[in-house]
Amino acid sequence: MLAMQQQLDFIAYIQRMLVEGDFSATYKFALLHALADISIEKHQIDSDLELQISFDELVEKFVTLYWHQATPFGGINNDTKQLLLQNTNSKKQAKIITTLHNAKLNNINSVSQLMKSNEFKSIRSSTLKTIKDGPLWLLQKLNGKDECFLYPHTKSSKYITLNAGIASCFRRFYDLVTYLAKNAWLQKIQSIKHNQTLIGPQSQLHDFLFGFDRNALTKAKPILVELQSNSCFYCQKPMKNDVEVDHFIPFARYANDLGHNFVAAHRTCNNNKRDFLAAQQHRERWQNQNLVVNSQIISNELSAYFHCDADKSLAVSNWAYQVAQANNAKLWLGNKDHFEQAKPTADIVAFPQAKQPELDQVAEPEVSLKSIDDALKLPFFPNLKIACGHFKTGDDSDMEFKTLPTGLGLSDKDLKTHFLAHASGNSMNGGKNPISDGDLLLLEWITPNNAGSLRDQIVAIEQDGESGEGQYLLRKVNKLPNGQYELIAKNPEYKVIIADEGMRTFARFKQVVAE
Repeated sequence: MLAMQQQLDFIAYIQRMLVEGDFSATYKFALLHALADISIEKHQIDSDLELQISFDELVEKFVTLYWHQATPFGGINNDTKQLLLQNTNSKKQAKIITTLHNAKLNNINSVSQLMKSNEFKSIRSSTLKTIKDGPLWLLQKLNGKDECFLYPHTKSSKYITLNAGIASCFRRFYDLVTYLAKNAWLQKIQSIKHNQTLIGPQSQLHDFLFGFDRNALTKAKPILVELQSNSCFYCQKPMKNDVEVDHFIPFARYANDLGHNFVAAHRTCNNNKRDFLAAQQHRERWQNQNLVVNSQIISNELSAYFHCDADKSLAVSNWAYQVAQANNAKLWLGNKDHFEQAKPTADIVAFPQAKQPELDQVAEPEVSLKSIDDALKLPFFPNLKIACGHFKTGDDSDMEFKTLPTGLGLSDKDLKTHFLAHASGNSMNGGKNPISDGDLLLLEWITPNNAGSLRDQIVAIEQDGESGEGQYLLRKVNKLPNGQYELIAKNPEYKVIIADEGMRTFARFKQVVAE
């Protein structure tokens, strides 16, 4: 639980930053907004811990925040569309605006499409240089002095680390921080002389800079209507011609378009819901529809237009409902004025989970999953070494099917939720049921939605190595009184590891299988 004084210090620091900081361009506002966004898109283990943010995450956020702004602004007369300048020190355009505008001229129509293009490598490099040369080390310079309240200036690293408790402050005051950042950003653009004749007195600038692409939402409508069998997500009644795409977590609360956050609803239901969070019963149905049953379909169909990340959508929803509970907010049940009070509910998962590889996309062998003698065949990953020692590098690039002995108690429905991999090392070689080096392990894929409690269970954990490769480890999980999770080896010669934000559980150990 954050101390009241730290929360007050955080608000005071943000206020000082906006008043005392030197803002010759809009990059610092973008960085402040990005830090707030990333803080709520992470699954928090403990509210008082530090939070590591990679440079890649910052680049992705900058590209997302500036993407819409890299479009010529219509101004008073649509015949004079121009890019709005975002730099007061020269008549040159901010580099990121020019870069993204050029990408749009090359028929790249969305951030998701951009990140998959051949151009993104160079755009990533130039954007990262812009961030490091400008706002990253200047945001916290107040009155000419570095005051590193948010994160230390460790310039040799490949990431920044928010100081203990800062991520929780961003989560607690997200609405306030993003409101202040956007309004300061807006005022900066309005203050640039080149922009003033273009903008004029009209009031559409905020929507242009920070709104969502309503045309893109039409791409999501037919997919959602089909997934929902032409029924309104909220009232469950048939839809006719009054269908709208609704941001389940309201855009006013989290101003980013995530593909898994969309539902189709009657116009009346959408208008009645307004900017309220939906009641818990709707939340549970949204999680099941968009994050469990249809997660991959949504990613496949909408990733060309929107950023699709089910885990990020889950983290944002957990944050939104935590804030609602803390504020004793009203949740919308249905109709015009039907509400309930937000009540304490458990988040879906204790700490970040890795996504299950898409087995459906892997070519299956010519034999069926069940042979004539009714023996089960399960996916086996020979290169995926589940380390029983220290984190070990491996991958799931190869897959084959292995016949299992009878008597394991698996059913047909378990075929796509279980897999096999070998253990490597002896850290789990102890206790009543030891796991030895080379043992064949039966594991169950787990996701944020089906993991349940991980306390006292043995799980497979993934983290990214320094060069981006996957590293894997098998450990027993125990939750500490302070909310942290410790990863325990059965062999007492191996030290206990404290789980951090870079670790993701992806499978639950079931048993050792005799070969």
